[in-house]
Amino acid sequence: MTTTYNEIFKQLLTEYNLLDDLLFSVDLPTEIQNILDNQILLTGLGVTLKSFDRLYKATHDWENKSIIEDSENHFHVDWHIEPADNKKAFMLGVKTLTLLADKFQKEKIKGIRFWYTFQTPELARIWTRQNNHEEDNDEHFISDRLSFYKLRDGENVISTNEIENKFWAILTIDI
Repeated sequence: MTTTYNEIFKQLLTEYNLLDDLLFSVDLPTEIQNILDNQILLTGLGVTLKSFDRLYKATHDWENKSIIEDSENHFHVDWHIEPADNKKAFMLGVKTLTLLADKFQKEKIKGIRFWYTFQTPELARIWTRQNNHEEDNDEHFISDRLSFYKLRDGENVISTNEIENKFWAILTIDI
């Protein structure tokens, strides 16, 4: 298992007093536990979870199996934190991703990339200001995205560019 993350992710670990081994505990909401308890499906269209089972054949030139898996296998955990709390949402996302990767690894499924992006309201505000999208009374929220897909030659889905690296905490786990 190979775990990598960007500088913003590292800064949040420090700010939230979390160790970089990512070995901390959180209470998992029932909805998240249900995702983790799902059966893993390996089909001719790719890898997914039974409750996500929405994979389809590419219909556009820009699509490939990995892009479709990434799109159809993504989910969010931030809305399960009430009231909204940056640290709790971040910890839930990290823990959910690591537990999902562990599940695949225990079932001896290899060649999968798991990834997590997390943005605090403060980072969203900075991005909005820097990109001239700011309007009076703009409200910013926590935002996250967890996803997974098979690693295939020539089908790289994630290419973190400079802009993403400045405004999003990004974690990837490859098994």
